Amino acid sequence: MKHYKKNLILIFFFLSFILLTGCSNFRLTTYNDSDKKENYIEKKDDSNNIDVSSNDDSKDIDEEKSDQTEDDPTDKVAPTPTVIQPTKNIELLIYVVNSSTELDPVTALVPADVEITPELIVDTVVDSMADQSIAIGIESVTTKDDTVIISFYSDQPPLSNMGSGLEISILDALAQSVTENLDEYNKIIYRVEGGPYRSGHIELGIDEIYFED
Repeated sequence: MKHYKKNLILIFFFLSFILLTGCSNFRLTTYNDSDKKENYIEKKDDSNNIDVSSNDDSKDIDEEKSDQTEDDPTDKVAPTPTVIQPTKNIELLIYVVNSSTELDPVTALVPADVEITPELIVDTVVDSMADQSIAIGIESVTTKDDTVIISFYSDQPPLSNMGSGLEISILDALAQSVTENLDEYNKIIYRVEGGPYRSGHIELGIDEIYFED
């Protein structure tokens, strides 16, 4: 009987020990879990605070950039318009050949800031003749003392595909246009590519004067 009581006492102590140990572990685990939850909540709050502050900083930077862009004076400067001055011209009286192979005086406009030379006058007559479908082939225009020497190409008007009346009218138009605009020149010599002027209608010596005013 005594032995039986001893066993009951041992079993009681053993169960009590197990119960006490289990409760302490349960309380410890519960306490630790609650700490973890609180720490997690605190960390989450901290992360939210960081995100909010960073967003505020980015907004401030964007606002500063927009203010700088609006205040940039270079965007408000209007380009200065370029004033185009009209070119001043002067009138030049020249002669051209009409459809009846007669001379017609016409007024041509040339820039006022250019020098009036025999070459300029000859070029102006040639351009005006081109409007009449007459293409004159000028090789060169030179001067010697009071004489202007005009040399033609041999395969172009007035030497090729020209009747005698039209050929003479072209030569007269050039000569009168030069001498009437330039007082210092009163003689005209015609040549063909540096040699004597010779066509199917007219033959001149290399230094023979064709026109003298």
